[in-house]
Amino acid sequence: MRLAHLFTLSLALVLSACGFQLRGTGNFEFSLKELRFSSDDRLAPLASQLQERLRAQGVELTDSAEYSLHLGRETQSQRVVSFTAGTRSSEQMLTSTVDYEIRSGQLPALIRGQAEIQRAQSFNQNHVSASSEEARMLRDEMRNELVMQLMLRLQAIKPAQLEQLREAAQIKADAEAAAREAEQQRLQQEEKMFQIN
Repeated sequence: MRLAHLFTLSLALVLSACGFQLRGTGNFEFSLKELRFSSDDRLAPLASQLQERLRAQGVELTDSAEYSLHLGRETQSQRVVSFTAGTRSSEQMLTSTVDYEIRSGQLPALIRGQAEIQRAQSFNQNHVSASSEEARMLRDEMRNELVMQLMLRLQAIKPAQLEQLREAAQIKADAEAAAREAEQQRLQQEEKMFQIN
């Protein structure tokens, strides 16, 4: 069973590396034609794969874009969900998550979200090296799925939606700036009154 699972994972990775895609999973139609891209770790595999996929779908990644996509660090965790003492095997739940934001200039994030993928993996302590290799391949597959999930979410974003969010964020930012300025003027006025008295 483990060998069959490992073979399936290997075949999936080889086919995806050759450019093979299931029907309906490879083509995206983006309303956003350009984005500024930033990441907590720009050289991370997830950031590199996402940039590559965006460019392949005709999205121009440029510093002059009105809206920017900021990608957080990919976090990975695992926990044991079942354990069989007799066979020294366990089932682990692997989780990969990444936070992302859509921004505009210095305004607060217009959209915040998190993509998450979970997969179960059987782990046999009698065959640690095979289990570790299977986990590595599964993590690679999960990263590909994270990229797919992010692409689907970005595809759903429309410029009109972002413009409404940007206008609302700008109004809020202007109001907060005006309130801070009014408070500063009030404090300065109080200080002058105190000095006179």
